[in-house]
Amino acid sequence: MFVRFRQTPSRLEISIVETRRVDGKVRHEHVASLGSIEVPPSVADRVAFWRRVNDRFGKLSNRIDPATQGKMRGDLHARVPMVTADEQRALQLENAEADERFWASLHGMNQEQVDGHKALAVTVKGAIATGQAGAAAAAAKAEAARIRAERIRKGEDVAGGLGKPMTREEVEAILLANGFTKSGLHHAERLSALFTALEKIPGAKKDFWTAFHKYREAGELRIRRLAERDVLRKHGLRWGEGDDTSET
Repeated sequence: MFVRFRQTPSRLEISIVETRRVDGKVRHEHVASLGSIEVPPSVADRVAFWRRVNDRFGKLSNRIDPATQGKMRGDLHARVPMVTADEQRALQLENAEADERFWASLHGMNQEQVDGHKALAVTVKGAIATGQAGAAAAAAKAEAARIRAERIRKGEDVAGGLGKPMTREEVEAILLANGFTKSGLHHAERLSALFTALEKIPGAKKDFWTAFHKYREAGELRIRRLAERDVLRKHGLRWGEGDDTSET
C-alpha cells in the first residue's frame, strides 16, 4: 500500500493505492482519496490538508496499520511539509492583523456614516427651527386674516384691507425671504401639479415615492463617488494609494 501523487498544472492530487496480484498480474486498487492541494501550497493550504489527512487516516485505522500509516505520512511530508509551530504562529499573526485591518476599516466606514448623519442632523435641526419660526409667523398672520374675514362677515367695520390682492411677484418675494429659492418654487409648483394629477390614479402616488427613494439612493452614491474623486485629486492620490484606498 502506498501514496500516489498526480500533479496537474495547478494542483497535486493524492490518493492511497493498494497493490494486488491477480492472475499473475499486478493490479492497483484505489483505497482512499486524500484530496488535492494547490501548487505551490500556502501555509493555510497545508494546515487544511494535514487536518484532512489525519481525519482520513483515523477512519482507515482498521485497514491501514500504524507502521504503514507512518511510512505514508513520511511520503506525504516529503511532498507537502507539515506546518511547523513557527509557521502556525506566523499564520495566526497574519490572519489576526488582516482581521484587525478589516474590522478597523469597517469601524471607520460606520463612524464616517454616523458623523455624516450627525452633521446632516445639525443642518436639518437648523432648517426645522427656521421652518417652525416661519410657520408660526405665517400661522399668526393667517389667524389674523381669518379674524378680519369673520368680523367683516358679521358686518363689523374693519380698517384697512382695501388694497389689491398680493401679486405673484409679491408672493414670490415673501417666499424667497423665508428661505425658498426660485428653482425650489418652480419645483414645488411642478410637484403640486403632479400630485393633483396623481390623486386621480389609484396607486400612482405610491409609485412616485418608490421611484423617488430609488433615485435618491442612486444620487447619494454618485455624490459620494464625486466627493472621493475630488479629495483624491486634491491630495494627488490615485485608487490603491494611501491607507487602504480602493475604488468602490
